[in-house]
Amino acid sequence: MACLFTTLRYNHAMMSATPSAADPFWQEMAGSPALSGHPLIMLAETVSTNSDALQLGRRGAPSGTVVIARSQTGGRGRLGKAWLSPAGSGLYFSMLMRPSLAPADLPKITLAAGVALCRAVCRFCHPAAMIKWPNDLLIDGKKCGGILTESEFGKDMPAVVVLGIGLNVSTLPAAFPEELRGKVTSLSQHSRETICRTTLLKNILAAIDTIMARMEGGDFAGILDQWRSFDATKGRRLTWVTTGRQAVTGISLGPDNEGRLHIKDDQGRTHEVLSGDIRLQSF
Repeated sequence: MACLFTTLRYNHAMMSATPSAADPFWQEMAGSPALSGHPLIMLAETVSTNSDALQLGRRGAPSGTVVIARSQTGGRGRLGKAWLSPAGSGLYFSMLMRPSLAPADLPKITLAAGVALCRAVCRFCHPAAMIKWPNDLLIDGKKCGGILTESEFGKDMPAVVVLGIGLNVSTLPAAFPEELRGKVTSLSQHSRETICRTTLLKNILAAIDTIMARMEGGDFAGILDQWRSFDATKGRRLTWVTTGRQAVTGISLGPDNEGRLHIKDDQGRTHEVLSGDIRLQSF
C-alpha cells in the first residue's frame, strides 16, 4: 500500500507532510512506499492524530490506516490530559481499526496494546518497560509513553476504533515542563544503542497486528497473562482518584479476568476500578 502524502484539509489544523532535513526519520519515512502493509498518512503538524484518524474513519478510510505526525499541538491522553509532542524526538501516531469484537470488549484493546508496546520496545531499553494500569508505559518508574483508545459507533456500521500511541524516543529532559522532569523519561535514556525510529515504529505496528489477531481470535486470557508480567502496579501502594474526585488509597491486586483493576484499601475493602486516575506512591 502506498505512502500517502495528504494535501486534503480534513480540518484547518491538519497539515500535509513536509520532509525535514533536520529529522532523518522523517526523511526516511518520506521515501518509504509502504510501512508494514499499513496505509500511511504523514502530517508535519496536527492538533491530534487521534482526532484525524477518527475523521478518516467517518469518511470510510480502510482499517489499518496509520496517521503519524511530526508534532502535535493538542496531543491528548486519557482523562483529558495533555501529551507533549515536540517535533523530531518522538513517535506520535494513531491506527484506525474496525475490529471484529463485541462493544463490551473494545476497552480491552488498551491492555492488549500495552502488551504490544512493551514487547516492541523491550530490545531497546534496560530496565524493561512496564505498564501502569491501564495505559501508561513506564521505564524505571517514569512515564515514557501512553496509549489512548477511542471509539465511535454508527447505525448499522461496525465500530470505528482509533488506537493512539505517544512515545518519548529521544526527547531531552529540558523539553518537558520543570514539574514533570522527575516523572517522565525517554527510551534513549535507557538504551545502549542508537534507536532508529523507523525500525521501532515497524516493530510496534507488527506487534499491534499480532496482538489484535489474538484478540479477535478470542485469546484475551492469554494476552492478560502477558500483561500481568508487565504490571507495574500489583502489590504497590497507590491512590485511585475517582471521576468524582474521591481518593482511595490501598494496595493494587492487579486486574481481574476482564482487565478491571482491583484495589484493597486500608480498611480492607476491595474496590473495582473502571475509570479514574491511578497514582503510584514512591517506594
